[in-house]
Amino acid sequence: MDLNPVVHDHGSLNFEASKALMNRIAFIKGRVLSITLTLLCIFLRESAGLFHRTGKTMNLPYLLAETALLAVAIFASYDFINRVIPVIKITGKQVSISNETISITAFTFDLRFWSPRPAQNLVFKISELRIRKTDNPLITIRVSNQFDNRVFELRDKTKKAYIVFDYYDAKLKEKLSEILVEVTPPELLIPGRLRHY
Repeated sequence: MDLNPVVHDHGSLNFEASKALMNRIAFIKGRVLSITLTLLCIFLRESAGLFHRTGKTMNLPYLLAETALLAVAIFASYDFINRVIPVIKITGKQVSISNETISITAFTFDLRFWSPRPAQNLVFKISELRIRKTDNPLITIRVSNQFDNRVFELRDKTKKAYIVFDYYDAKLKEKLSEILVEVTPPELLIPGRLRHY
């Protein structure tokens, strides 16, 4: 995997994710869209079936089964989209670290292709930052276990972001590990407790 080198610019370190992470996120987006479209087709098929049968004699068990299938399709697609898209929208594709802040430009993902929104720029003050190493936040999409224990979760009082550090220059992991030790209380640096901070 070709990693993009770190760029030093006016006292800040700038990192950009490799093409491999871009491809993995694109794969996840494709899977979300295919599952959503499948559920939409089920919804439309069952809606058409209900509409078509309305003029004919219809028994109660058939009506209940069709309604239940519609409800499951709607709930499954809504739940799936609400678990995946928010995580993609806070996963970093570019990271900039200065002495006082960490700035993350996240991936974008919007089902409304006709009006794409710009990428979020999440800025964390290091003095207010909580950081920990964690597992794949997209556990509902089991692409592979490559994300397991390879993600830094950054959060403050109002926002959260993920950085999959294997797809960046090794200096990023080193720098985030230094910041983690700097901002974590000493009692939580005991091995085994750090993951739960």
